[in-house]
Amino acid sequence: MTVPPPKDLSELAPSGTLSNVEFSVEGDVKTAKIKNPIKDERSLKPTVDDLTVSEPVTVDKIAEKLEIYGGAIVKNHLSEEIVDKMWDDISPHFKKRTWNGDFFPQETLRVTATVCKSKTVAEDFMCNPLFMELCARFIGKKNTFVIGDELTTAYSEPQHCSSTLLSIGPGAKDQPYHRDDIIHHNICQYREKYEYGHETAIACAIAHNKATKANGATRFVPGSHLWDHQRVPKPEEAVYAEIEKGDAFFMLASCFHGGSANTTKDEWRNMSFMFMTQGLLRQEINIFLETPLEYFQSLSVQALKSIGVAVSQPFCGWYRDLEDPLKVMKPESSNGSDDIENAFKLVV
Repeated sequence: MTVPPPKDLSELAPSGTLSNVEFSVEGDVKTAKIKNPIKDERSLKPTVDDLTVSEPVTVDKIAEKLEIYGGAIVKNHLSEEIVDKMWDDISPHFKKRTWNGDFFPQETLRVTATVCKSKTVAEDFMCNPLFMELCARFIGKKNTFVIGDELTTAYSEPQHCSSTLLSIGPGAKDQPYHRDDIIHHNICQYREKYEYGHETAIACAIAHNKATKANGATRFVPGSHLWDHQRVPKPEEAVYAEIEKGDAFFMLASCFHGGSANTTKDEWRNMSFMFMTQGLLRQEINIFLETPLEYFQSLSVQALKSIGVAVSQPFCGWYRDLEDPLKVMKPESSNGSDDIENAFKLVV
């Protein structure tokens, strides 16, 4: 039996963006033109002080900054002891560049899947209570569903999407502006003000040393989380998230950003990133192929849930015969109930 070559089925997929683009090719030059761009000239230029959350820091205060700017700075988010322990755990994993392309400059070193290389990253960075509350607000999903003659409620908890330590070395060029939610095909819509329910991921970046405009501080475009999907950011619209060791920069994945050029002679910008996504979406990094089972078993129940070793309610992510992988790995986490929070008889 002869097996025919696979078909290109991509043309069958619906698209909400391709119809608004005109492509052309002349020799080796490929161009794309947005046919009907939305007129939007809004541009914000907050200072570092504008982005910084005042004491005492609360989830409400961080959320307010994110709603307006798409980014927020929290001073002393993690102690120096925790930040140093993360560095000690992760830095031995630095190795020569193994990726192709120019998305990351040649001078940038990185360690991926840090959540599986450091329990400190998993327990103290990813599971930081303030960060967890923020993730629940922006990317947690809770809904009701009809099953038979009952109405049930279910909560899909945010999960790890990717975790990376990036070290930008002298001579590195600007990283291209991008939105991190493109991995989930999130199509941003023009909005006058922020609306909850559309975000697919949120990030927290922790500085291991002082991050400055000169050594590669993350530059991002404030307000771009409210832009149309196809608006192109301009360099002059960006601001630099200059922070000290232990400070955090929180950012919505719908916000344009990129690492900056390192124009120093001998400084490295060292920063750990933690991206969390909706529990019902695919994770950016497949951490399960490279991580020993024993490592997962050594983590707390909450860390396992945040990593994604648990069912996303109501029925996503089962193991074997409808078993919750969390209860298989941590039997003590089972309370004997099923995984639907509540069921109510429907009155029609």
